[in-house]
Amino acid sequence: MYMKSIFRLHEGVQVRREKFGLLFYHYAGPKLFFVPCGDMVDQSFFSGEQALGDLVHAVQHRRGWSEEIAEKQVVRLMELLTSKGLCYEQSLC
Repeated sequence: MYMKSIFRLHEGVQVRREKFGLLFYHYAGPKLFFVPCGDMVDQSFFSGEQALGDLVHAVQHRRGWSEEIAEKQVVRLMELLTSKGLCYEQSLC
Protein backbone atom coordinates (compact mmCIF):
# COMPACT_ATOMS: atom_id res chain seq x y z
CA MET A 1 0.00 0.00 0.00
CA TYR A 2 1.15 3.47 -0.88
CA MET A 3 1.28 5.93 2.04
CA LYS A 4 -0.05 8.76 -0.14
CA SER A 5 -3.14 6.74 -1.11
CA ILE A 6 -6.63 7.65 -0.03
CA PHE A 7 -9.48 5.23 0.59
CA ARG A 8 -13.11 5.48 -0.37
CA LEU A 9 -16.09 3.24 0.27
CA HIS A 10 -17.33 1.12 -2.61
CA GLU A 11 -20.72 1.93 -4.09
CA GLY A 12 -23.47 0.60 -1.83
CA VAL A 13 -21.35 0.52 1.33
CA GLN A 14 -22.03 2.59 4.43
CA VAL A 15 -20.02 2.80 7.64
CA ARG A 16 -20.74 4.08 11.10
CA ARG A 17 -18.84 4.36 14.35
CA GLU A 18 -19.67 1.99 17.19
CA LYS A 19 -18.12 1.45 20.64
CA PHE A 20 -16.04 -1.49 19.36
CA GLY A 21 -14.87 0.22 16.16
CA LEU A 22 -16.66 0.38 12.83
CA LEU A 23 -19.78 -1.25 11.44
CA PHE A 24 -19.93 -1.60 7.66
CA TYR A 25 -23.16 -2.33 5.80
CA HIS A 26 -23.00 -3.55 2.21
CA TYR A 27 -26.29 -3.28 0.32
CA ALA A 28 -25.24 -5.84 -2.30
CA GLY A 29 -25.62 -8.64 0.27
CA PRO A 30 -26.98 -7.19 2.42
CA LYS A 31 -24.02 -7.90 4.66
CA LEU A 32 -22.82 -6.50 7.98
CA PHE A 33 -19.14 -6.38 8.87
CA PHE A 34 -18.07 -5.66 12.43
CA VAL A 35 -14.51 -4.32 12.53
CA PRO A 36 -13.15 -4.20 16.09
CA CYS A 37 -10.59 -1.44 15.48
CA GLY A 38 -11.38 0.76 18.45
CA ASP A 39 -10.38 4.36 17.76
CA MET A 40 -7.76 3.47 15.14
CA VAL A 41 -9.81 4.87 12.25
CA ASP A 42 -12.94 6.97 12.04
CA GLN A 43 -15.62 6.74 9.34
CA SER A 44 -14.58 10.17 8.07
CA PHE A 45 -11.30 8.64 6.83
CA PHE A 46 -13.23 7.06 3.94
CA SER A 47 -14.18 10.47 2.51
CA GLY A 48 -10.82 10.46 0.71
CA GLU A 49 -9.55 13.64 2.36
CA GLN A 50 -6.78 12.03 4.45
CA ALA A 51 -3.85 10.02 3.08
CA LEU A 52 -2.92 6.66 4.55
CA GLY A 53 0.38 8.06 5.84
CA ASP A 54 -1.49 10.80 7.71
CA LEU A 55 -3.66 8.17 9.38
CA VAL A 56 -0.56 6.18 10.37
CA HIS A 57 0.95 9.27 12.04
CA ALA A 58 -2.32 10.06 13.84
CA VAL A 59 -2.59 6.48 15.15
CA GLN A 60 1.08 6.55 16.18
CA HIS A 61 0.56 9.64 18.31
CA ARG A 62 -2.90 8.70 19.66
CA ARG A 63 -1.82 5.21 20.73
CA GLY A 64 1.81 5.94 21.60
CA TRP A 65 3.06 3.31 19.14
CA SER A 66 6.22 3.39 17.06
CA GLU A 67 5.74 4.40 13.43
CA GLU A 68 6.52 0.82 12.35
CA ILE A 69 3.83 -0.72 14.56
CA ALA A 70 1.26 1.93 13.65
CA GLU A 71 1.92 1.42 9.93
CA LYS A 72 1.70 -2.36 10.26
CA GLN A 73 -1.64 -2.20 12.10
CA VAL A 74 -3.21 0.41 9.81
CA VAL A 75 -2.08 -1.37 6.63
CA ARG A 76 -3.40 -4.70 7.96
CA LEU A 77 -6.78 -3.06 8.63
CA MET A 78 -6.95 -1.46 5.17
CA GLU A 79 -5.97 -4.76 3.52
CA LEU A 80 -8.81 -6.49 5.37
CA LEU A 81 -11.36 -3.86 4.34
CA THR A 82 -10.27 -3.87 0.69
CA SER A 83 -10.26 -7.69 0.57
CA LYS A 84 -13.88 -7.70 1.81
CA GLY A 85 -14.85 -5.27 -0.96
CA LEU A 86 -15.81 -2.50 1.45
CA CYS A 87 -13.38 0.16 0.26
CA TYR A 88 -10.78 0.75 -2.42
CA GLU A 89 -7.39 2.39 -2.56
CA GLN A 90 -6.86 5.38 -4.82
CA SER A 91 -3.27 6.49 -5.37
CA LEU A 92 -2.55 10.21 -5.31
CA CYS A 93 0.28 11.35 -7.54
